[in-house]
Amino acid sequence: MEIKKKVYLGTFVLATTILLSSCSSTNNFKDKQQVKEDPYNITLKESRTNVKINIISTTSKIADKKERHYQYTDESENNYLAGMPIILDKGKEATIKVSNKSSTTTNVHWHGLSIPNNQDGPDITLNNKGEKTFKITPKESGTFWVHSHYRPVETQVTKGMYAPIIIRTETDKKYDLDEVMMLGDIQESNEQNSTMAGMNMDDMDMSGSASITDTINGKKIASNLKIEGGQIGKLRFINASANNFKTIKFPFKVRVIAKDGYNLEQAYETQNFNIAPGQRLDVEVVLTGKESKTYTIKDGNAKVKLIYKGNDKSKAISPFIPLKADNLEKYVSDKAPDISMKLTEEMEMNGSEMKMREMINGEVFPNTETFNVKVGQVYKVQFENADKMAGMSHPMHIHGAHFQIISKNGHPTNDTTWYDTYPMDQGIKTDIAIKFDEPGVWMVHCHILNHEDNGMMTSFTAK
Repeated sequence: MEIKKKVYLGTFVLATTILLSSCSSTNNFKDKQQVKEDPYNITLKESRTNVKINIISTTSKIADKKERHYQYTDESENNYLAGMPIILDKGKEATIKVSNKSSTTTNVHWHGLSIPNNQDGPDITLNNKGEKTFKITPKESGTFWVHSHYRPVETQVTKGMYAPIIIRTETDKKYDLDEVMMLGDIQESNEQNSTMAGMNMDDMDMSGSASITDTINGKKIASNLKIEGGQIGKLRFINASANNFKTIKFPFKVRVIAKDGYNLEQAYETQNFNIAPGQRLDVEVVLTGKESKTYTIKDGNAKVKLIYKGNDKSKAISPFIPLKADNLEKYVSDKAPDISMKLTEEMEMNGSEMKMREMINGEVFPNTETFNVKVGQVYKVQFENADKMAGMSHPMHIHGAHFQIISKNGHPTNDTTWYDTYPMDQGIKTDIAIKFDEPGVWMVHCHILNHEDNGMMTSFTAK
């Protein structure tokens, strides 16, 4: 009797091992197959605690053209045209080893992540064959990205030095489709890129221009998306363009649920939206009906098809959890700005060429002053876009903290959204409320990278 029990137990263990091995092999196959077909569909992609990023220089077909460009990739050097997705879990420490194999000097910046100052990246130089290991424990979940911050930043980011970072929780696993949408573009020359930089406003968005090739995940026509009735999808948009605002257009309504990595206090529906360089925006897609259809989502002259398989299933229930945000306005509403930054630009002669000077309070970096702040204290900071060129917007990005927009030209916004990048429009005085939780020197700059390279950058020194 004892022998039979051992035999049955051994058979059960063997069968279970084979089954688990089979499931694991199937999942690994699906994951590898998915990476090959569409590396930005992360629905089945596993989160990691040990990540290796190789920065390489390679030649790829981007937007139907062979381009020499940089790539953030892995050891197998898969063809990640818009960078290898880095998938982490909220609250779990991740070790990320970055190896520079590109033959050019660079660095990395973990855009939007709340991390210690010594891990932020801009002051850590990666020479050719240089390596750096970062230790990151994500405090928040959402959509972020990593990119070069080595000046001239415009050149390296335009040529592909970036990748998406997704911080997940168990809630994210409830989506039937989870897709990263890296928005980029190719222009005829950096000179053209610089000339057009920052021309915002709805009627001045440069995406879709005949002289610009817009891209989604490195392609003019991105990999097809698929969803069925009764299912729900999440699309994570990241504007990785060095200089250009993007306008995304849908043939149906989507639900905006997050901006710059943080869930909204209240989601809202739209069929199109503008997104500034450096910003991120997450939307939910839910379709119903028995009729199968193919839809087209557009970013300028780039597009992606969404193939809907119809059925009679009811509308999917959203797993979205609203963020109960602390409204920082109550701490600073009745006071004058603690810090003021006036944003201007002017032309100057550089030998026989004209060059733009992008200034904060009349100075260009590194001559701009740093602003001293105390860790844990809420500050009111005013950005005044005093540019004389109509339609010129400066999307200002602040390292090390998120902030809220509390007023424009003195009028309250009642906006509890958390941003790390926000477009300061021409002729507007925009007041923000911000609090730094980590000490250190934190950069603040225009995320039109041509403007940053030409001097529109300074810092907060938090102690």
